[in-house]
Amino acid sequence: MYSHPFGARLRAIGAIALNRLRDDPLNITLELTRRCNARCDYCNHWKEQKQTEQELGDFVAVIDRFRPFSVTVCGGEPFMRRDALDILRAVKAHPGWRYVSIITNGWFLGEDKAAKLIDTGIDQINVSLNFPDERQDADRKLPGLYKKISHIVPWMAARGANVQLNTILMNDNLDDAAAIARQARAWGATVMFTLYSELPADNHAHLFPPERLERLDEVLAELRALKRRERAVANTEWYFDMIPSYARGTPIPGCTAGKKTLHVSPGGMVRPCAELAPVEHFSRYDHRAIAPVTCTRCFQACRGEVQAPITIRRAVEALRGA
Repeated sequence: MYSHPFGARLRAIGAIALNRLRDDPLNITLELTRRCNARCDYCNHWKEQKQTEQELGDFVAVIDRFRPFSVTVCGGEPFMRRDALDILRAVKAHPGWRYVSIITNGWFLGEDKAAKLIDTGIDQINVSLNFPDERQDADRKLPGLYKKISHIVPWMAARGANVQLNTILMNDNLDDAAAIARQARAWGATVMFTLYSELPADNHAHLFPPERLERLDEVLAELRALKRRERAVANTEWYFDMIPSYARGTPIPGCTAGKKTLHVSPGGMVRPCAELAPVEHFSRYDHRAIAPVTCTRCFQACRGEVQAPITIRRAVEALRGA
């Protein structure tokens, strides 16, 4: 949001205030599909059988029911659906104000599709990137992926798109985190880091071993400095401050999943978060009536950044675009 004009940032702050006053969900994540062309070993989406997938009007009905401040469109890989752009356009154009973003692995973003994506009026384009070089190809099991990303991210940014890299911070790429932030800056983008979780595929191989925790502290300090100096890092400093405790085994309570953040499956079922089981169809789900979740098994950015305290400093930074 920081890359948008001052007036847009001011309007967004007003929308957040109204959202909190009405006690509506802050963010709704719309899973268009669970299908994916990548084969990541820390995600099981691509292993699932094809699910029933809602039509365009159903996704708009989700927005009507919950009136979120922001909507994130994802998958699987959302562009596995041929109507992904139509859904994005409808969600963005529907009456009312909302901040709309998409998460994609970047494989399908040639210049023509990227131009059409920008033309939907989307507020933010998130491209997943865990390595600042061809190791990204092996990470996603998609040869040639990094070459595609390294072309299309700066191409979109040069045309005025707000592009953000989404990076899973894990043992494998810990020493590359600062390089990814600098690469984002060079491309005209920002980066949001999220702490690795073993939950999606029960894969513990990418967690930080005890002997790497001091290095984690060093990297987080470097990322804080890059955030202050170059505005390339989108995370709050609070999130970085909390990661070392969590990585050392201290549970962090207060997750707002199911209340302030909801996931809606391709078939219209609400899950409190991406890692919890479906609860109820969106047409019947009441986020105000359910009990708060007590799960402390992850500290991904989708929960941690929502929990970050709203301070005067953060409001000033948002208005300044800092």
